[in-house]
Amino acid sequence: MSSATVERGRDQRPAPSGLVASGVIELAAGALSGWVYAAVRYDGDGARKLRIKSPARIRQWHLDLIALGTGTVAIGLAVPNAPKGIQRSLAGGAWMNAMMFLPLAYRPELLANPVYRALGLGSFVATSVGFTGMAVSAVRRLRADRR
Repeated sequence: MSSATVERGRDQRPAPSGLVASGVIELAAGALSGWVYAAVRYDGDGARKLRIKSPARIRQWHLDLIALGTGTVAIGLAVPNAPKGIQRSLAGGAWMNAMMFLPLAYRPELLANPVYRALGLGSFVATSVGFTGMAVSAVRRLRADRR
């Protein structure tokens, strides 16, 4: 950091939005979850040691954290200052959607549980509202800019 970006010990660069920060943290969690995936994938006894019944769900969990974290960062940077409710819906839904795979690694039968299914549906609603709302915000800004 150069002295031009620091004044009185404070970083003068703009802080990322809550949505972007959430996506960056989710992406970091995805990177860290790769250790669990590697333990399950490359250690023949890894899944048993970790009491994992469905190793494929660990892969889904790992990839969803990375994909949704990346998508959240990208759309948060592409459409800054979108409505807060839309941003919150996306951030919450992205985390919830990815994290829904982890319990299934340990208890695959949860997929038939009505409470689990309702939570899963809620995560899809939240991400759908979030990503679609961000797209609507982007299109509105584009149209307004063309006028």
